Amino acid sequence: MKEQGAKERILSTACQLFYEQGYQATGINQIIEEAGIAKASLYQHFPSKEALLNEYLLVTRVNNYEHLHTFTAKMQPGKQKLMGLFDNRLQRMEKSKFKGCAFIRIAYELPELNEAATAQVRAHTQGLKSFIEQQLLVIRHPFPKAELREMTDMILNLYEGAGLQSYMLRSAKPVEDTKKVVQKLLLTIPGLNRLKD
Repeated sequence: MKEQGAKERILSTACQLFYEQGYQATGINQIIEEAGIAKASLYQHFPSKEALLNEYLLVTRVNNYEHLHTFTAKMQPGKQKLMGLFDNRLQRMEKSKFKGCAFIRIAYELPELNEAATAQVRAHTQGLKSFIEQQLLVIRHPFPKAELREMTDMILNLYEGAGLQSYMLRSAKPVEDTKKVVQKLLLTIPGLNRLKD
C-alpha cells in the first residue's frame, strides 16, 4: 500500500511539473524531492524519465476524455455537445491560466517523441475526432463518409488552431470566435437536422 502511494505521488508530481515547467526543464531529482520519495522507489516504478513521460501522456489523455464527457453529459447530442467541446476547452484554459494543450506542448518540445508517447498523442487526436464525428452524425444522418471526414477534420483543425492562438495570446477570444465560426459552418450542412440543435 505504501509503495502504491509512492507510485501515485511520483506520477502526480511528474504530471504537474511536466505541464507547469516542461519535460526537459524537469529533472528526476526534482521529481524525487517534491514527491518525497527515495530514488530507488522511483526507478522501481518507472525505469526511466521517458517511462514517466509515457505515463504522463496516458493519464492526461484519460483525464481530458473523462472531463469532456462529464462536462457534456447533460447536453443534447449533436450541436449542443459539439459546442460543449469548445466550452469545455474554455473552462480548462481558464483553470490552467492559458498554459495550453499538454499534447501540443510536448510535441513541440520533443519533435522526436518515442513510439509510445507518439501513440498517446495520436490517440488524443483520434479521441477528439471520434467525439466530433459522433455529434455530426446526430446533426445529419446519414452523413456521406467523405463529407463527414472532411467536416470532422475542419472542425478539429479549427478547434486545435483556436487553442493554440488562445495559448499564445493568453485570451479566451480565439476559442470564443471559433465557436461562432463552427456554428455558422454547421448551417452549411445539407439536410441539417434542426431538431437536434
